[in-house]
Amino acid sequence: MAERRWFKGRAAMTLDAWYSGDVEANLENARDWLSNLSFEEMTGQLNDAHGDDAEFVFDYPLDQGALKGPEFEKVTRQGYLEAIGLAFGHTPPVPIKTYWMTGAGNVKFEMHVSDDREQVSVTLFVPHVEGGSEHHASPESWVVSIGDDGDAHAKQTSGPPGKKQPSRRGATAV
Repeated sequence: MAERRWFKGRAAMTLDAWYSGDVEANLENARDWLSNLSFEEMTGQLNDAHGDDAEFVFDYPLDQGALKGPEFEKVTRQGYLEAIGLAFGHTPPVPIKTYWMTGAGNVKFEMHVSDDREQVSVTLFVPHVEGGSEHHASPESWVVSIGDDGDAHAKQTSGPPGKKQPSRRGATAV
């Protein structure tokens, strides 16, 4: 089984930035698109609207990626519709933040949606893949767990490889 990894990929970061922009308008657009368009049409519209921003690129479906197909689309579509409903339950509406989890043991896609004061969080549980990313633009993720020696150890699970533990950097070093 793949190792558990909770992280953000570049697509999640792109969605976070978009949902944090004009929050109410983007939530309304997303609700409309999720109700009426295919995923390819949605990503095409997002790419057309943000074509000048090199950081904003959606390629769907990725040939080698696990995030595609009818099961992925059904779960993701309904999950975001639930998240949008929660986001509109705030005055003013709040943005949506996206995370991915791999290696959790699920055999089908799941999306967990959670409300908070300043955002709605969604975590897409992706089955059967290792997860994480060593892409230079991927944010760092770390897991802290108890090792065989009984001590807590931090291990990087995503982001540019070879980084020093966050707790051992600069002003926060212990």
